[in-house]
Amino acid sequence: MLSRLLTIIGLLAIVSSTFYCAADEKIQFVTEDLPPLQIDRGKQPPTGALIELVKLIIADSGIDAKITIFPWARSYELATKKPNTFIFSMLRSDEREAKFIWLGKLFTIQSYFAALKSNTTIQLDHIEQAKQYAVGAIRHDLAENYLLNKGFIHKKNLYVSNKYPALWSQLYTGKTDLVFTNSIIWRHEIMKASFDPAEVELIYEINDFASDLYLAANLATDQAIIEKVKTSFEAIKADGRYQQIMKKWQLNPPQS
Repeated sequence: MLSRLLTIIGLLAIVSSTFYCAADEKIQFVTEDLPPLQIDRGKQPPTGALIELVKLIIADSGIDAKITIFPWARSYELATKKPNTFIFSMLRSDEREAKFIWLGKLFTIQSYFAALKSNTTIQLDHIEQAKQYAVGAIRHDLAENYLLNKGFIHKKNLYVSNKYPALWSQLYTGKTDLVFTNSIIWRHEIMKASFDPAEVELIYEINDFASDLYLAANLATDQAIIEKVKTSFEAIKADGRYQQIMKKWQLNPPQS
């Protein structure tokens, strides 16, 4: 009888430990350096429009959490593997839909191919024409998957980089002809990579590429935390604080 009771107690302890495992995971928000939305300032705290928004969400929801900037591939990996991990700003797509809990739209962007103005030989009327050129994208970004699905091939006409300075360096040194980018961040990325954005132009808009940036969470994130964050985010959007942040950073908020 005692042996059976000890066995039951042991099983309950295991179940209890498993149940609280996700809840005990430290809450973190991960992102990438993406000026002016998220700006890595080295040893100083990060800044940017969406950094301000997420800080406000954390404070408003009363949770104990931190924001950390990593290269995108690292942030994405953490968000897929670690409970209680939130990620922003992430493009939403069919391929990613079932991998995360989606909490709300943060911002909307338009995507483009960018090229050096000096490269006058490039002519683009549709996406297929881009296959004759060397195109740069960020590793594990949705843009990489988009290009692969369109038939681009790694190291033939698609060249991926882990970080944005390397991405733009390849363009300026002639290793690539085009960069997959968007209308908001390209100038900031180029200046941070110590190049002159006046030498670059957006030459082709990619209309069929996902353009809404979201706040999302790991699938095993504690539901109580999800509800707190979601409720806070919705309140901040409803009472005008979200719009104030966008206005401060001279950004147009997305249409809901």
